[in-house]
Amino acid sequence: MLSKGYDGNSKVMTQDERWRYASDASNGTTEMGGANVNLLHKRGVESTAASEIAGDMVRASDGLPTATVWVDGQRQSVKIDSGARYSVAGTDWILRGERLTQRAPVDHVEGIGGLALDVLGVWSFEVVNVFGQTVSLIACILDGCTDEFLIGVDFLERHRATIDFEGSELRYSESRQDVVIPFRTDDGQNGSRLATVRLVRAVNLQRCAVQPVEVSVTAPDGAEGIFLPSGGCGAVMLAAVGTKVRNGKAPVPVINTHGGRVKLPSRRELGEWFPLDADMNVLEMNGELQRQRMKSWLSELGNDKDPLENEDDVNIGTGDAKAKELVIRLLRSYRNLMNTETAFPPATTVNVEHPIDTGNTSPIMLKRRHHAQTEDATVDEYVDEMLGAEIVEESDGAWGFSVVLVKKRDGSVRFCVDYRALNRVTKRDVYPLPRIDETLEAFHLLFPTLDLRSGYWQIKVAQEDRDKTAFITKRGLYRFTRMPFGLTNAPATFQRLMNGVLRGLTWSTCLVYLDDIVVYTRGGIERHVVELAAVLERLSAAGLTLKL
Repeated sequence: MLSKGYDGNSKVMTQDERWRYASDASNGTTEMGGANVNLLHKRGVESTAASEIAGDMVRASDGLPTATVWVDGQRQSVKIDSGARYSVAGTDWILRGERLTQRAPVDHVEGIGGLALDVLGVWSFEVVNVFGQTVSLIACILDGCTDEFLIGVDFLERHRATIDFEGSELRYSESRQDVVIPFRTDDGQNGSRLATVRLVRAVNLQRCAVQPVEVSVTAPDGAEGIFLPSGGCGAVMLAAVGTKVRNGKAPVPVINTHGGRVKLPSRRELGEWFPLDADMNVLEMNGELQRQRMKSWLSELGNDKDPLENEDDVNIGTGDAKAKELVIRLLRSYRNLMNTETAFPPATTVNVEHPIDTGNTSPIMLKRRHHAQTEDATVDEYVDEMLGAEIVEESDGAWGFSVVLVKKRDGSVRFCVDYRALNRVTKRDVYPLPRIDETLEAFHLLFPTLDLRSGYWQIKVAQEDRDKTAFITKRGLYRFTRMPFGLTNAPATFQRLMNGVLRGLTWSTCLVYLDDIVVYTRGGIERHVVELAAVLERLSAAGLTLKL
């Protein structure tokens, strides 16, 4: 199987023959197929210059995809070159594999610049990828090349492998098993690029427990980057964290929110990793704040921002003037979260929509509820405001429900729709909401609360389900474009959105229950401002609006 693609009758040299071959190499020559072949140019004084030139000529470009593998427990790098007809390796690889007693497919290989390099023979290698999978490689050993290994077109054709540059992975199937070889691609300007991150080995997660797992990261040792989780892990929540790579792996904390044990399979795609750029300001790594960076960041916070209209109303629960000034400067920096230019908030920029799954149920159209003349005027006023803010739009569908006006304690009226008939035919979303007792237990000395402004209306309704939100008025039929109150699955959709936006911060920096966010800290006001900034940054990136 190792020699497949070259010669089906090939044999492998014994261990003694390997050592004898390597010993002969020290004398400068060895015998292959009855002909004397120069093994290492650098062994002879006259060929030293030629060897140095050859080494430069065959050294692979740094722009090639580079994978990390292990040979006999030692970490090695191999490069994938779809422009190389055959896989080739340098003489340093001789003792890492087995020589096949077969004739090489070519006698010479042309390197960069047209230099002809002698082929010393064909070797087979057993390497292990980051997931523990064994990969069989066959390569021509080149005279004058030392430590390089290029995987060429012959390997790609033999395994029908595909190179996914977007996910930075080489993939193929063998013996009914998917083999994945992650690689990194460096360029001269941006360094390592964003890459897909997979679980190194299968793991069983205990219920309601935080547990670190190892993920594969194709980056050099010591490289710092940020892991961003992807969706689709069900009840398993992953934290967006800063990581440091070691041996092609990095730790990521996960939590199982399911009622029972959950198993994540090996090579499960968990998210993406991208390297830190030089202009990124890291305030925290591995749970410890870097004090000098924090002080520098705090000293410049909000200096170039105009004052807020309601700064005098800010109350932080303490008479410390410096602490209050720090909080005000933070709020100035996130003025976009307090958009008061319109009566209703804009929709979130996160790709989250509220679905309404009613299966094969026939549309429901109820009769319009009778209202007093003054109530009809109130309904028309609400509809006009929502039309202007694009919260609702005209509808011509087959669904329709009654409008209900509910009086608040202050005497004002709330516009509601009676969705009880719709909720009875809607498939339930059982996404868990936080336990109140656990939320209270997590509080600390400082814990300001943030409230989203009309939070439900910041989430869009799925386009195909908007007709199901229709309501009937005296002027006609309208439907919601944003998620209305009263839908059975609205709390689950909202909680899922907030958990996703604040993933990695919940239970360590903040807690979220629907549209209420509590930010808490175990340290002083400076640390609290940094952690509060982390929450506000997430909300800003998601395009959410606060009521401040």
